[in-house]
Amino acid sequence: MNILIAEDDPTIQVFNRALMSKWKFNFDLASDGEEAVNYALNNKGRYDFCLMDVDMPEVNGIEATRAIRRELPYFPIVAVSANPGYRDQCLAAGVDEFIQKPCTPVQLLAAIEDLSIKPLLVKSGEDEILVIEGRPMNPKELQELRELKNQNLTKLKLVGLDHSFIVHKNIQNKISHDLVGEGKEISEFIDRSPSEPGRC
Repeated sequence: MNILIAEDDPTIQVFNRALMSKWKFNFDLASDGEEAVNYALNNKGRYDFCLMDVDMPEVNGIEATRAIRRELPYFPIVAVSANPGYRDQCLAAGVDEFIQKPCTPVQLLAAIEDLSIKPLLVKSGEDEILVIEGRPMNPKELQELRELKNQNLTKLKLVGLDHSFIVHKNIQNKISHDLVGEGKEISEFIDRSPSEPGRC
């Protein structure tokens, strides 16, 4: 897990460092919004999650979020502030969730786990098949992943040489999948034979 933290308060920085080390997360710590944006730009595609303080000098968390959303591929951002009045502004800027300070380690870890859900990419080559973690493409897909997780489901993306489609692992002997081609999506359920689960 690679996390970007934007926080100017030295005491909270120490607190966050201790938590990230305890949870064995890799992290970069920025002291203001401008530094956070630079970290994100210089490490494009690296971060799985961002914890963004709102009240920071120079460039605040709302401005930093706007810049990240404008310049970079999507990754989840959670805004934190002692002022609940910032909530609507943060959501409008593109954050995925707002947490009011002070927050407990349990609350923080729950938010990280909830928003860092990933689809699995199944890539086929000439000699091997690789299964790797992908990243949600946008907030809509992240919400889909969260809903699937609540049903104990996982999203798989099967990527071929000239096409791709999405498979949702579903209940026993059934597969729910979306075929994607030429910008169109077709959702279907496939029944599998209990005696021959490999055959649809």
